[in-house]
Amino acid sequence: MKMKEVCAQTGLTERAVRFYVQEKLVVPLAQRRGGRTWLDFSPADVDRLKAISTLRKAGFTLEEIRAMIEDFQKNASGAAFALRQRLQAAIEAYDKLRFTDTTQANGLEDYAELLEREVKGRPIPESDRVHGNPEGWLTGVESFCMVWAVYFMFRLYVFLLDHFSDYSALLQAAAWNPLVFVLLFVVIPLPIALVVGSKLGKWFYRHVEYVP
Repeated sequence: MKMKEVCAQTGLTERAVRFYVQEKLVVPLAQRRGGRTWLDFSPADVDRLKAISTLRKAGFTLEEIRAMIEDFQKNASGAAFALRQRLQAAIEAYDKLRFTDTTQANGLEDYAELLEREVKGRPIPESDRVHGNPEGWLTGVESFCMVWAVYFMFRLYVFLLDHFSDYSALLQAAAWNPLVFVLLFVVIPLPIALVVGSKLGKWFYRHVEYVP
């Protein structure tokens, strides 16, 4: 079963499905064809994705779901207990904060000052302290493509100088004058290479399947 069918049946976005594959919560059949990795999902994989979606909506963490996948009988009760504790803590926090009205504050800082006593001693969410930038992979892919685009553009630039300098005074000047050589590359080929590399990196991020 292909990605579009899986998304239609599960209600998940393509990015969410890829993320669960990356996290190895579901392991579809992967085949490499034409430079791309194609994922083929079985009916069992679709059922697993539906279950993961439901558990995430209920509040289970990825680690708890992973533990239940590894050994449901052993780990399910502990995961459910941990979820109940988090929900109870959220209810208690709500009981403390429900009487703090946003109309009592003139801005973000004022509202935070009103809440400070109620949340004193509580840690910030684990995701804020651990996971970092969720778009890090996009930035890495885009930077990688930009570097290679600049490299290939430079090689093309040198090639054009070598073969066409006899037909153009500007190229002839660049071929023997280092200053003209650098300035001509910076003014014309370099910006083109950066734009092409950036767009190519974003295209790869959107379309290429990532299978660890």
